[in-house]
Amino acid sequence: MRVDLGSGSGSGFGSGFGFGSGFGSGFGSGSGSGSGSRRGLVLSLGLVLAAAASSACNSHRLKTRSFVAPTPCGQGPYDIHLKADGTTGGEGVEIVACTPRRLAGHVVVRAEQLELVNQSYGDAADNQRCVAGRPTVVTTAAASAGGTSEGAGPAGSTGRAAAAPVLIERPFSGSETPFPDQLCERLGLPAQQILMSTTLTRTTSSSFLAAGGDLHVRLWSDEPNDLEGVVFMIRHVISKKTPAEMEREVANEVAKDARERRRDPAPPVRVAPPAPDHGPPPAPLVEERPPPPGLAAAWTPGYWTWTGSAWGWVAGFWRDARVALPAPRVEVPGAPPGPGALWIGGLWQLQAGSYVWIRGRWRR
Repeated sequence: MRVDLGSGSGSGFGSGFGFGSGFGSGFGSGSGSGSGSRRGLVLSLGLVLAAAASSACNSHRLKTRSFVAPTPCGQGPYDIHLKADGTTGGEGVEIVACTPRRLAGHVVVRAEQLELVNQSYGDAADNQRCVAGRPTVVTTAAASAGGTSEGAGPAGSTGRAAAAPVLIERPFSGSETPFPDQLCERLGLPAQQILMSTTLTRTTSSSFLAAGGDLHVRLWSDEPNDLEGVVFMIRHVISKKTPAEMEREVANEVAKDARERRRDPAPPVRVAPPAPDHGPPPAPLVEERPPPPGLAAAWTPGYWTWTGSAWGWVAGFWRDARVALPAPRVEVPGAPPGPGALWIGGLWQLQAGSYVWIRGRWRR
């Protein structure tokens, strides 16, 4: 995908998906069909998006950085910053996950203050060990204010935000192949295309991203992904062409687009995948673990989940395959009642042979 400031054309071959006359299909390696007319999709701010999967092979060089999550379960937001080269005919980002299981979430890319990408990836996630069972029940802060047993103890979260989630960089020693499958092959893992190659064009008359400028990548998800064994490949895509060469190419594309418009004044309209209707979750809350119910129990950390109108916190819980414990309920703590107040997450308690939900509460 290429972003041209002020131009109006594009090719139509997709990696994962393709703008043009059709969307490509593709999961894993990210290869896709979807070739068609060279009519670009014009978005706001006069940006033109065009798929350019083959350009990484021919006209771009790649600088790959690899990252892993510090915990088995995580939802971000994870932030990676790349320094712009600023001297060539354009640059951008491609993201590949070498992963033993499916991931799903959202990706945002900004070039300084310009948002290049804001979209979802993955149809579903294999994250069963990182989330509570279904169904979950949403309770509000108002509902949790009363009727709470003070004997519930300090289970759940303290209401304090933990440090911002991070990905840990690992040395990259593979080859700079443009093909995601080959990139992950040396790790013995399948490849999932998180973001196809997306670049910002630079010409002699238009240079939005200067040398040393910030290319900001943000990854996050509505529920935790199972990130054990997953390696994220964040690839800096840099054009081999000069700004002057790119300016001539853009001019030729604009002229070709004008000729096609004269032949086909009303081409079919293609719509880009919609952006998420909400932003990333807050930083995770610091949790106090209650005592484990048994030696076989495994701790599942708390996490945020989108309720449809707000981020709700699912307190961490002990999971024991031998015990049919109900799924934790999602609670929306709301604003604290005053400075220093602590949110104590709800939990299930066994009372008279049946489980009773003890609501979360604010503790001053």
